[in-house]
Amino acid sequence: MMPVLEDFGLVDACRQAGFVEKTGATFIWGKNREPWDIQFADTPFLPSGFAFHVDRAVFDKILLDNARACGTEVQMRARVTTPLNEDGRIVGVIYENADGETVTARASFVIDASGAASVIGRTATERRYDDRMRQVALYSYYRNIRGAEGFRRGHITVESSPKGWFWFIPMDSEQLGEVSLGLVTGQEFTDEIRVKGAEAFYEEALALAPYVREMIGPQARRVKPIHIVRDWAYTCDKAAGPGYYLAGDAAAFLDPLLSTGVSLAMLAGYSASVCIHTALSEPTMEHEATEFYANNYRQMYEVTRDFLHYFYAGNASAHPNELFWNARRMLKFDENIGAKQAFSFFINTIPGNPHPALQKQIPLFQQFMKKLDHTVNEINSPTGDLVTQQLRLTDRLMDDDVPVVNGRLESSWQFNRAKHLLEQVRGVTFDLDRPIFSSTSSWLLGRNIAALKNEAWDLLKLVDGRRSWSSIVGQYTAAHEGGACQDGEAVSKIIAPLLAEKFVLVRDQP
Repeated sequence: MMPVLEDFGLVDACRQAGFVEKTGATFIWGKNREPWDIQFADTPFLPSGFAFHVDRAVFDKILLDNARACGTEVQMRARVTTPLNEDGRIVGVIYENADGETVTARASFVIDASGAASVIGRTATERRYDDRMRQVALYSYYRNIRGAEGFRRGHITVESSPKGWFWFIPMDSEQLGEVSLGLVTGQEFTDEIRVKGAEAFYEEALALAPYVREMIGPQARRVKPIHIVRDWAYTCDKAAGPGYYLAGDAAAFLDPLLSTGVSLAMLAGYSASVCIHTALSEPTMEHEATEFYANNYRQMYEVTRDFLHYFYAGNASAHPNELFWNARRMLKFDENIGAKQAFSFFINTIPGNPHPALQKQIPLFQQFMKKLDHTVNEINSPTGDLVTQQLRLTDRLMDDDVPVVNGRLESSWQFNRAKHLLEQVRGVTFDLDRPIFSSTSSWLLGRNIAALKNEAWDLLKLVDGRRSWSSIVGQYTAAHEGGACQDGEAVSKIIAPLLAEKFVLVRDQP
């Protein structure tokens, strides 16, 4: 969310609104009941060392006022009833205005940001639920809380309990309370909640969460009724299509464990605006821009979903024989490809694999792996070509060496933030389908690709992990006869920075 707020110039407005700066997260989760922490400032791939805990009503008004100031026409109390679909393309909407009048509005593109209602998403594509993550949330707000101490004061806190887990989010809002406190439990407790009542069930579960109870303190008072939200973890088959883009909960919803909701909505809206601006600026780019958004959204959802499965399964033994956690033991570690890659790195199956993306992302995953309860025996075989190869670093290739690209060559798109447009980029990524652990922004703002110059791209396309360096040099120089690269020394100058940047490794010969 921070890159978007910076581009909009709204970071100071969020501070002036009194939003608490979120500097990390504290977990009581995993092998023991001692709290452990993630500090954003210590995580290299994150774009900022802090985020904000926002009061949605206040935050949404900040965004709305900014949009109006930038020239956007804003209509309040208008309700969209029907999308306009002509020959398979969304071309506008029908809505009721504040006076109850029915109005037809046509548009080149429509962004559906209607939340779980997904007014366009429900008609233009299919919504699918994750049957293993059908949950229930009960939440409220408290004042006069004690809070956490020291560096944890601004953290979100997550504590598992026998019937699920609690979130504790510090807030300074007079309207809602000083803290948002919610319980995530399972659909298997639906009958018990109905019999006991939501409040009694909630308080009973809270009595089994000692860390959160201590943070609430003896003077706390609940200032809102218990709210209930049921049945989540879903995604639409296509987050974008002809004439439409789905953003935030209209496209997908994930378990709140990783606090992705507002950040994802902001980044999705920003990403959709860049893709639409690209299509309007260059109509021939419409299909590519739409597919870029839809595919990135899908991959982001799947990566985060898989990590959530891994995270839940890693806490099952903390609450043995409890209904909620037994129901989630099916979420096996071995299903998570990113976790396997991380484990491969962790035990040096890839001897210190030096890919830059890995180096940035792996410390966070390592910390999770140390805290969660997953055994080595749960891994059948790590995924990916790299993990089965004996690779090493070098600063110069000999004729008989067999070079290997440390990642994958990919042609994709990235954001030009200054122009607010998509731009083509070609380079090296670690894994096309499953990065180790990626921040949401690296997907919705364009995945992290180490861009290559044309000559380096052409050279690496010849590196297949089987051919010797002398063979590659011979083919490259023959293809560039008459150009600047007519001998092996010139080609070595092209490969040298790629070796130094560790984008190319050498396969050891048996």
